[in-house]
Amino acid sequence: MSHQLAARIAGFLFLISTSSYMYADTILSPLLRLPDFLNQAAQNQSTLALASLLEFINCAAVVGIAIVIYPIIKRYSERVAIGYIAGRVIEAAMLTSGAVMLMTFGAMGEKLAVSSVMHSEQLYIMGSALKTERYFSFLMGMIALAIFGFLLNITLFKYRLVPRVLAGLGLLGYVMLLLKVLFDFFDVSMGGAWMYIPGGLFELLLPLWLIFRGFDLSVEPQAGISGK
Repeated sequence: MSHQLAARIAGFLFLISTSSYMYADTILSPLLRLPDFLNQAAQNQSTLALASLLEFINCAAVVGIAIVIYPIIKRYSERVAIGYIAGRVIEAAMLTSGAVMLMTFGAMGEKLAVSSVMHSEQLYIMGSALKTERYFSFLMGMIALAIFGFLLNITLFKYRLVPRVLAGLGLLGYVMLLLKVLFDFFDVSMGGAWMYIPGGLFELLLPLWLIFRGFDLSVEPQAGISGK
């Protein structure tokens, strides 16, 4: 596979990843925020199944991105290339566990329909606990993405594999993502949803650049750099 073809495939995988996860979140958020979310889950199992499938597609796509660009990044830093794969695998594992929980909500909702009042309360307690676990799995996945995405963008910036303005936006975006996730993880009331904007913009512009322009490989890696 040529490096430019790999770049284009990575670009399409970025778009698939972003669009699939965003659509899954769009159809899930209104449902899971309802007080009777387990009842709603039982009545909307097709929605849960679709969202779970979309989240799985996202997980497969993010790992695919790291694998496809591995030979390119390895030329400049083997450790970053391997680390980026590791980070994306961690992210995918965390998000996959959350996707599986969606189908659990549907099963719990079905049991709720034939349960006593006391048993219903227990199911909602368990459901709320699973919903919290899903949320923290998401945060852990985003921590891995932010750290290894930042390291990737250092390499992109240093060797001008993409325009430095774009790589700089990636560096800013992943720093902001890490701060936002850490604030949420420790329940610190700072920042807001706007902190996702730089990273979201980067993950929209980067794939478009990769699809239409690819990586600029004109800067040769330094001798012996692949192990750094």
